[in-house]
Amino acid sequence: MHLLRIVTLGVLILAFLPTGCGYGGSGVAPTPPRLLGTIQTATLKATDQGEVELASGDDRITLLLVWATYAPDSVSMLSTLEALHRDHPGKIRAVAASIQWAKTVISWLESRRQAVEDGDLTSIEAPTYPVVTSEGASVELIDWADRPTLWFLSGDGLVLDRLDGLQDAATILARVEALRAASDASADAIEKVDSAPSPLGGCVIERRDGEVPSDLRLHTEILRDDRYAPFTKHLTSGGVVFIATDDVEDSFLTAVGDLHAAMFDPMAPGIDRGLQDAVLTSMFEARTAIPMWKGEEPDFPDQDDWSAFDRLTDRLSICDAIFQLDPRDRASQPMEVVEHLLHHLNMVGLHDVFPDDWGITTRSTLHRSMRKALDESWYVVDYLDEFDEEEEAERVLLQEYSYWVISTEWDLQRPFGPDAENGEWNLSDPERFRSLQPELHAAFDRTIPKVLTPPNRAALAAFAE
Repeated sequence: MHLLRIVTLGVLILAFLPTGCGYGGSGVAPTPPRLLGTIQTATLKATDQGEVELASGDDRITLLLVWATYAPDSVSMLSTLEALHRDHPGKIRAVAASIQWAKTVISWLESRRQAVEDGDLTSIEAPTYPVVTSEGASVELIDWADRPTLWFLSGDGLVLDRLDGLQDAATILARVEALRAASDASADAIEKVDSAPSPLGGCVIERRDGEVPSDLRLHTEILRDDRYAPFTKHLTSGGVVFIATDDVEDSFLTAVGDLHAAMFDPMAPGIDRGLQDAVLTSMFEARTAIPMWKGEEPDFPDQDDWSAFDRLTDRLSICDAIFQLDPRDRASQPMEVVEHLLHHLNMVGLHDVFPDDWGITTRSTLHRSMRKALDESWYVVDYLDEFDEEEEAERVLLQEYSYWVISTEWDLQRPFGPDAENGEWNLSDPERFRSLQPELHAAFDRTIPKVLTPPNRAALAAFAE
């Protein structure tokens, strides 16, 4: 089952108040925990003394309602879940998690069921699905709520989504269907990854055995150790490990990581989190790494360091590097960063997930469009004689062309690129590019906005300061 690998993983961006055993509260709320995209496998005690696992182990989506007996909206949601539980047993699994003590909840439920027997309530107003509490267990999904909160979990316990406040059955069912559709689309993407041809040029490792973390959007602080010697520090962001020499400023390394992480915002408009997950998974599996140093060549003290660097390319997918430029060249820094982020994204993630459009092969839309651009002198290169191998030269042509195209579609070349037509790229105006390269523009339109968010312009401008 592909669900654990590819179903929506996200980050929690909506703030809501903690309350312990009650709704409401006052004062400033602390930052809530990052729950979307986490794995929740706790086993909870039901009010009938049975046990309920948050991970169902099947293909149904679990609806976990966080509620309280004294909150009318959450009591109303119990009935809504009962209707969904009865009408769609093959799609959903309903669980109600009370933030109150079990003794209180059991007493309330017994009175509720008695009212049904007496004819004072309809049967749908008393849940027949499990009702649990968090007594004896620490479950953040239940601890944090200031109103009815409905969590959506995959069969593996992956937290897929959340709805806050009173919701009707149609809204909830629509969200379930969207999540199931995302799972199906992502499964297709994974199948494409598994069958995609290797990219040209040899800079991507063939053995895809990199560790894939449960949090695909893992974004670490700077770590200092010799794991990637001769580089002395590193951080992970957006499926990439950024490895830097000691002379690279920590602030620069952090800013690059932050920019890259923001490009994988799962909550941005138009993002298909399943496809985005597939891209990130591919980056991790390929052990994607970007070296960083000051100037155009690392200042390693001796030959052993260069040998160690060469050995890194045997176990990491390294297709280029990011230079921290001197102050006199700082105007070029924004696109120096964007260019080499996009090189690695296309060489690995985009190639794997969208091989027909962005494959680093001779059969992709990218390749056909690049050849047209070379023939028409929209894309002009004069460095091919530097390469001994034709395949490596073709790889460099493709990754460079992809950078020009995507950055132009995002309209970054006009504010941050060369002042005028630079000789290598002559389609920096997005509208002109789209009119002359309609096939590649259509490919961009149906793929890139689903997985990437354009870099924030203010964050880019800060690199030039």
